Amino acid sequence: MSVPLRYAFAAIALAAAVGAAPRPGRAQQSLVTSSAPYWKVGTPDQALSRACAAGRFGLQDPQRYVARFTGSEGAGVLGIAKGSGLNLRDPDHHAKPEEDYFFYAHGTSSCSVFVGGRKGARGAAAP
Repeated sequence: MSVPLRYAFAAIALAAAVGAAPRPGRAQQSLVTSSAPYWKVGTPDQALSRACAAGRFGLQDPQRYVARFTGSEGAGVLGIAKGSGLNLRDPDHHAKPEEDYFFYAHGTSSCSVFVGGRKGARGAAAP
């Protein structure tokens, strides 16, 4: 089922509210599926991307919650964490409770963090 990006944050909030967790024998909980390019999910944050690449901001379980982007342009799977702390490893306290974080290439030095729910933010251009 494809979910328009405008509903992605509502789906994440609902999953957090009901305590959605992967079912036994299932590695991932796919919260968002879209044909849009992955970089349209939110605003890129260079500081958080650097912290992610350095292992100082990231996912507790990279396979727990994911967003799947299946279009011909910008296909990818991004890990998801909430600023409230759900699935987030943030020892330096960068997160804001009202924001959602999407991780591309998590666990690598090329990690990119996109932020959803940031006030006054605009979507990203193609990388």
